[in-house]
Formats: sequence, structure tokens, C-alpha cells
Amino acid sequence: MRGRAEDLLAAVKSSRTLAPGVTEIELELPGGVEPRPGQFLHISTGETFLRRPFSIAGFDRSAGTVRIIVRDVGRGSRIISGLRAGDRVRALAPLGNSFPMDEITGLLEAGSGVWLVGGGIGIAPLLFAASEIREKAFRVDSFIGFRDNRSVIKVEEFEACGNVSLSVGGLVTDALARAMEGGVPGLILACGPTPMLRALREICLDRGISGYVSAEERMGCGIGACLACACRASDRDGRAYRRVCRDGPVFGISEVIL
Repeated sequence: MRGRAEDLLAAVKSSRTLAPGVTEIELELPGGVEPRPGQFLHISTGETFLRRPFSIAGFDRSAGTVRIIVRDVGRGSRIISGLRAGDRVRALAPLGNSFPMDEITGLLEAGSGVWLVGGGIGIAPLLFAASEIREKAFRVDSFIGFRDNRSVIKVEEFEACGNVSLSVGGLVTDALARAMEGGVPGLILACGPTPMLRALREICLDRGISGYVSAEERMGCGIGACLACACRASDRDGRAYRRVCRDGPVFGISEVIL
């Protein structure tokens, strides 16, 4: 599902360092904005020509705030990670589609497992999904991976939503394959580096597991006009590519070719 995107003036409520080069920023949005898990913001730095996309990592309805996780990888992200309380930025929000929360709730009500699989700061949209699931009084199993101990973030938040398998310096999909020896879930939600998603896609296709991935691509406009974020996809409907910003960022795991 999609919400109506607007160009908003957002106030920075807080900023804190999670790990070296990784910052969590809480933004206060104007009233009435209701993002869904999987959607993202497209933020203007005011100093660079292009905006920068960030998955929404959490949403506090009572406060009207969203959280994003920023990794310093270039000039734009460095400017945004340097924002402090009281600063203001322009953000197109909310953009993109979302994880199918009604389908997820139905599976959990039926007693089927839902697993979350994330790598690095790709955990951001999964955090939002996990918190929404917890609000509905369900728990989920999470498999999260990081390249080293200094990069590990947000484990406690995932643990509050269910069981967590943490991989550091290894492949999160190895832990996932071991867990599947005891049975497979009804659905997988994932976000992370392309090699991880590619390996996960093969696991799901081999075992007949349904899943959704939140794809990450460089973006230009964020609204589907420039085609900068196109990714390869199955051509069953005659289209060999999808626009991550407009058609996604959430896709069926068998739909996109990673």
C-alpha cells in the first residue's frame, strides 16, 4: 500500500551515534503523516543537488516522529548524519510501497512463522516492521548480520520483538539455513546487501518459501521519473525492469533479479 507523499519540512528532534559512522536521527513530521513499514524518506541536504533516500526505521504515532539510520558513505550522508536537534530539513515522505502487514498478520494469526532477515543498516525497515508486529501482540524471529563487532546495532530492539540470531563477520544466510533444518517459515521479509539478498532469494526459491525484499538502489528523483534506480525483474508482465522508488522498494522475492 502507498500513502500520499508530500514535500515536508521536518524538524530534527534527536540525533545519536549507534556505531562508528552510523547515526540514528529522529525527525518530527507535520501532523497526519502515517508511514508504513517498508516506506522511505527522500531528504534534501540543502547543499547537494540530489536528495538522499532513507528507509524508515520506526514511527511514533503519539509524537509524530520517524527514525532513520544514516551511514556516512559520502558528502550527502555526512551532512545528514551531522544534523542536530533543532535543525530542519525538507523530506519527501512517505515514499514507496510497504510490506504487506495484513498478510503478515494473517499468517501469524494462523500460527505460521514470519522471519526477518537483515544485514548492516538494511535492518532499518525490518525494525519498523518488527515493532508494528509487536504492537499487534505477535512475535517474530529475526536473523541479523554485521561485518564486525563495532558495527552491531539495534539487537535489543529486535530481541524485544522475538528471538534473534546474530551473525558477526559471517553470512547471515548460513544461520538461516541452519534454522530451516527445524522447519521453514510461512514468510520472510528481508533487506540488506545485494549478495545477501541474492543468496536468500535462492534459498527461498529452492524451498518454496514466500518472501518480500526491500531493495536498495541509488536514486535521483525518488518519484519514478528519472529511472536512475531501475533494477532487473522478471518479465512476466512484459517489463524487464522495475523502479525501486516507484514500483518498490518492496518486491516479492521472486519478482526481482538481484
